[in-house]
Amino acid sequence: MDKSLGIYIHIPFCVRKCRYCDFLSGSANEEAKEKYIAALFKEIERNADILENRRVETVFFGGGTPSVLDGNIIARIMKQLRNFAKISEKAEISIEANPGTVTKEKLLQWKEAGINRISFGLQSADNEELKRLGRIHNWEEFVENYQLARACGFANMNVDLMSA
Repeated sequence: MDKSLGIYIHIPFCVRKCRYCDFLSGSANEEAKEKYIAALFKEIERNADILENRRVETVFFGGGTPSVLDGNIIARIMKQLRNFAKISEKAEISIEANPGTVTKEKLLQWKEAGINRISFGLQSADNEELKRLGRIHNWEEFVENYQLARACGFANMNVDLMSA
């Protein structure tokens, strides 16, 4: 029996829903976000028996847009995971981030929490196309966020692009 495990944490919140998006996501106020996070903590605790005898090799924060949350909330989720799961020292811990929702403070909090990979949702390098898609950022904001992430010590990043 394989004792390794990957964990996906769905964060269903966005600044606003993009025109093409079919994922369970949308905007929410702070109270709704806190209720969701509280339910997520309970779910992690409820699955302690599954987590206790496995080694977590990957954690992926997807969504939605996990980067809309304050960096301290991501840190709290990671702490809760560590309370119940054995996360490998070599684990890849990723977060999806949309340009326009990334700050230096968040990047540093993610780094401190153990996030070691960022998946940037660029989608297109064409500003007019980004507008048509309903994205909240432009190419220049992506470049700024990408460079900021590099400056904060992130070396493992990918950039999502759309085709067709």
